Amino acid sequence: MTDSPALQKTDFGAIYDQPDPRAYFATLGPFGYTIPQHGADAFSRLLAARQQRPRTVLDLCCSYGIVGTLLRTDLRLDDLYAHYTDPAVASLPAEKLQRVDREWIAEHRRQPTPRVVGLDVAPHAVAYGVEVGAMDAGVTDNLEDEPPSDRLAELLVDVDLITTTGGVGYVTEKTFDRLLRSCRAGVWVASLCLRTYDYAPIAESLASHGLRTERMSHTFRQRRFTNDEERTWAMSRVAERGLDPTGKESTGWYHADLYLSRPETESGPPVDELLAGAF
Repeated sequence: MTDSPALQKTDFGAIYDQPDPRAYFATLGPFGYTIPQHGADAFSRLLAARQQRPRTVLDLCCSYGIVGTLLRTDLRLDDLYAHYTDPAVASLPAEKLQRVDREWIAEHRRQPTPRVVGLDVAPHAVAYGVEVGAMDAGVTDNLEDEPPSDRLAELLVDVDLITTTGGVGYVTEKTFDRLLRSCRAGVWVASLCLRTYDYAPIAESLASHGLRTERMSHTFRQRRFTNDEERTWAMSRVAERGLDPTGKESTGWYHADLYLSRPETESGPPVDELLAGAF
């Protein structure tokens, strides 16, 4: 099925590569965009389950390092919304805001904290995340079109957990395949994927690298629909996949599934048990 221009997911592309995330939060806030917090809560629990020190996360489609900030500090997503929509902050030059944010994130940093590497094709957003300390390193490779650069390949060697909260739909199994080719054995992959998209091709690609994928039974709200057309599009896509939108998309919200992929050789509790009580 080809989406017509009047019936498709709303395009927020303009907010993802600004010098700072003020437009991101001002635009998405009215729609209750909450998925980064759900992701950070789940990923923190998964990192603790791995019991590794130090721990390194690769956040795929990292944007401004929002998930990185939530993983590395005691700040919550509501704190970030309040900060970036504060009128006093809105009037700051971008350079001044970077200095303010660097100090703010440092003040709230937790110990121990995971090392976070960001991957996104948005250079301004990635640069911001690294500059303010939301991420330790950032790379702008487009793995849909080309293999990892030497720099990314070097960073991937130490990665324990690959995460994404909003990447599926923008990236495909091509990106995951190219990531896994450079990762060390034992890496986990945790993805929040909207129910409008089919995760099976990615799970199949991960299986070719020896990873077994589970889906958590709980679903997560992403954001409210922007209009009736988007709601109709989402419910149609979900129904086409054989899923029931009742109580989920029918209530006016996108819902996402959490998928966890681990090496087939590893034993451990199922994902529902690993994340029990976290939500």
